Amino acid sequence: MLSEITIHAEALRRNYSFFESRVGRERLAAVVKSNAYGHGLRQVYEVLAPLNPAWLCVNYLVEAMELRTLGFKGRILVCGPFTPEQISAAVQAEADVFIGTPEALAAVLASPAPVRMHLEFDTGMSRQGFAPSKAAEIADQVSRRPEVVAGVCTHFANVEDVLEHNYATRQLQKFEQARLAFVARGLKPLFHTASSASTLILPESVMDLHRVGISLYGQWPSQATRLSFLNESGDVDGLEPVLSWRAPLTSVIEIEAGQYVGYGCTFRASRKMRIAVIPVGYYEGFPRATSGSSAYALVQGARCQIVGRVCMNMMMLDVTEVPTAKVGDMAVLIGKDGAEYLSAGEVAGWADTIHYELLARLNPDIPRKVV
Repeated sequence: MLSEITIHAEALRRNYSFFESRVGRERLAAVVKSNAYGHGLRQVYEVLAPLNPAWLCVNYLVEAMELRTLGFKGRILVCGPFTPEQISAAVQAEADVFIGTPEALAAVLASPAPVRMHLEFDTGMSRQGFAPSKAAEIADQVSRRPEVVAGVCTHFANVEDVLEHNYATRQLQKFEQARLAFVARGLKPLFHTASSASTLILPESVMDLHRVGISLYGQWPSQATRLSFLNESGDVDGLEPVLSWRAPLTSVIEIEAGQYVGYGCTFRASRKMRIAVIPVGYYEGFPRATSGSSAYALVQGARCQIVGRVCMNMMMLDVTEVPTAKVGDMAVLIGKDGAEYLSAGEVAGWADTIHYELLARLNPDIPRKVV
């Protein structure tokens, strides 16, 4: 592939240290699932390894195995769904796993090989986990094998997108019901609820572990989170974006007024124009839904509009106002060029989606260069 993604190591280290200073090394669980949110699992691990993280979080056991292959010796928490068939893989990876179904719980308790489990309670996400009303019953069950009860946890449904956190408060109240059931039976697992947003703006979520994902990569979970943090601390300079993305101009042509550009003839030139092609399309991870919107790339520090439909492997830019633009110049898709900057959030907004999705869907075959 001709485009390239750059991972800025110092930004990643600064973001990790920012959270480490807030919650402590032993309580910080850096989330590197989904190819490290599109940044590259291997590249991100190699940057973080010298910082000696205590915990890393993934979604799949295969990701845990990859981290072991890369040399990680710390704790790995697998947060995705767990089935009884995965017990041997969990033991092999020496991984902690989320348990949220009766079937998985029964299999772990029946297994002669110890599997460190984190019992997840559904306090309002309606995705996976036990009902908090079942906490006492489950605590009785697992008290027979306390050595496998590594954690008790939940996941917030509505912290990122709101300035008021009444729903999160109710979730915490339900989680407290579950927590007390385990404490009453003398069990001492790690209790954890916090993701990036709650770690930043919800002090009540401070417990034994913090699963920090999107903000590890310098991204605010949402504008509401950023505003809430600003109101609390008076500063929003703690996070620095880690990823930038650029691609070369592979052709530059002149077209006449009335000429069409791209599939479906959706764009028609109203004047004589210079059109540049870059080798990036929706296969590479640039959203096709940006077609026809006010979407741009940066060329020589200028915003150049994307014209016509985004193709599978190419898209076209109007470089008429950049008369010196030529084949080989680099177009910036995410990142800084001169005084201009395109954030992942801005690009995602053109496609009516979120930066989480945009970053996670960057094609893993695009080279990731660590600088």
